[in-house]
Amino acid sequence: MKKLNLLLTFLILIAVSLNLKSENRPRVFVFTDINIDSGDPDDRQSLIHLLWYADELRIEGIVPDRWNASGLEACKLAADAYSKDYYQHNFKEKGYPEPDTVKTLFASNREDAFKRFHEAASVDNDPLYVLVWGSMSLFGEALRNKPEISENIRVITIGTDLMMEDYRQHIPTSWETTENPCEQYNWNGHGRNEIFNDQRFKNMWWLEINWTYEGMFSGNEPSEMFHKLSVYGALGNHMKEVVKNEAWAQYFRVGDTPSVFYVIDPDHNLDDPTESSWAGKFIKPFPNERPQYYADYNGPVEWNYANPCETWQNHVAFRDHAKSTLEARRPEMYHKLLKKLDKMYN
Repeated sequence: MKKLNLLLTFLILIAVSLNLKSENRPRVFVFTDINIDSGDPDDRQSLIHLLWYADELRIEGIVPDRWNASGLEACKLAADAYSKDYYQHNFKEKGYPEPDTVKTLFASNREDAFKRFHEAASVDNDPLYVLVWGSMSLFGEALRNKPEISENIRVITIGTDLMMEDYRQHIPTSWETTENPCEQYNWNGHGRNEIFNDQRFKNMWWLEINWTYEGMFSGNEPSEMFHKLSVYGALGNHMKEVVKNEAWAQYFRVGDTPSVFYVIDPDHNLDDPTESSWAGKFIKPFPNERPQYYADYNGPVEWNYANPCETWQNHVAFRDHAKSTLEARRPEMYHKLLKKLDKMYN
């Protein structure tokens, strides 16, 4: 009887430990402009990377807001690859969610997206990290429909402010262009200003990564990493498949993935983006007016965050310094990812 009681106590402790581990995982919700052959494939790579970390995160929902460009289909293809790896490499014992659970994460339309997001963001005392991989328009609509949830979310956006001057030649002809390059939207800027200028959200926790994420693209290492990752199961093979029609994208592009890096860095204080992390280093440019707003760290480069046009002559130096804060941590992140995959696919 005594041995039985000891065994039951041991099993209860294990169950409690596993439950605490699950509850301590950050909650994330993704808005993405993922699509099939109708834009940048980096969101498809970023989704693969996200699924590789599904054991360390509680993924609450994924909104492929370009439903008219096969965004949902792109998500399902990644889920199919995940399913193959789950069963072939025994992901269950490694703490990964079941394939059927993953397949239920994707919002099928706008109404479904709003419902899922509002439900996830209505949980108190357990912040929801909202990762925006594209236009902020749909996220902004959902936020304005229920503004009180802004107290429960931590928003991380990628490339949502100013374009580099050299990139203006690539602006689509359908876009409205500004006279001054320093006022031009970035690729994903639509909907950004409506949120930023809304006084209801001035206290919302928001990390805006405008240039730091470019540290994902520099040098030869992203290309080398791409080939290393491609050998890991069906998801690794899918990493190659999603860029098969883009000769220029044969590297570990994942431009939106720094939003995930911020959340998964094991040695990072999630409450403080001013600390260096795998996502880079950031600054609080408006500590009084916007006490929970963070942006790229300018370091020694003179920069006027309130009016970038006044210091626009420094924009290249600012970009280079910002992306260097991610480049400095990239080797560690690469190493940890490969080590993780070695265990997953062993």
